[in-house]
Amino acid sequence: MKKKLGFILVIILLVAFFVAGKKYMDKKAIEKSYQDGIELIQNYVTDYLVKNYEGIEKIEWQGVGVEWRSSPVFGGSILGNYVVSDVKVFVSSDKFFTMDFTLTEKLEYDQNLKKYVLTDYMNPSNLESTVEMEIGNATRELSEKNKLRFKKVKKSDKGSPNAQIILNLDIHELTY
Repeated sequence: MKKKLGFILVIILLVAFFVAGKKYMDKKAIEKSYQDGIELIQNYVTDYLVKNYEGIEKIEWQGVGVEWRSSPVFGGSILGNYVVSDVKVFVSSDKFFTMDFTLTEKLEYDQNLKKYVLTDYMNPSNLESTVEMEIGNATRELSEKNKLRFKKVKKSDKGSPNAQIILNLDIHELTY
């Protein structure tokens, strides 16, 4: 009787282990997919800014923020998970403006390729308007002296070849 009970207990533990392992591996696969997509955004935006804007000292990406919208009770959200990556573009050691890029806004998932691809939305015109808007937001309440630091960031063929680049694909859970 004890052997039979022990055998059943081992079977239950093995099944639980495999189910938990499957869920863990599925989550890691989703995270990898998100990282690959955000990497496309980070590379495109960084490359564009460095080649087309002068006055940038540093570009620092803040990782991959995920809001897990799936519920253990209700299952997956019809809206999907919210995935975003923020970037701080420094014009001096202490002055910067921030831009954020959401995965589903800038990319789409290609079922045939089984990966994210850039959409037409990711183009120079939209990126330029985002830069202008975020500089305006960052300087709104600054003194005239501090606003001058942001004026050196402008569209130019010279670009910012000496800008320090910090890419980051670490996953972190978004908190509000």
